[in-house]
Amino acid sequence: MSTEKLICGLTEAQITELKAQHGLLIEGTVKQGDNEYKAIFKEPDFKTLEATGAIAKNNEIKGTKALFDNCIVAADDAIKQRDFLQLKAVECVANHMNSFSVSVKNL
Repeated sequence: MSTEKLICGLTEAQITELKAQHGLLIEGTVKQGDNEYKAIFKEPDFKTLEATGAIAKNNEIKGTKALFDNCIVAADDAIKQRDFLQLKAVECVANHMNSFSVSVKNL
């Protein structure tokens, strides 16, 4: 019996293959009470951000769902089946963007 830790039902080798296909991947976790749900997202590109941002101007939920649909690579079954979990999971993409820090100085 394998003791390999799976993320969204995927082995480390499968995740490595997904990284080769999609580039940088983001692992997100949504917790509700004692339950924990995982999703794997690819980092959005400018085209995706522009399109989903345009949709969100008219309907924020549809924009968020479009971001989820365009960035999701894998997810636990509960996330696939529950709309609210999808909305919360996509917050992981925003948190990823907020995890960067920058510094500037005048030359």
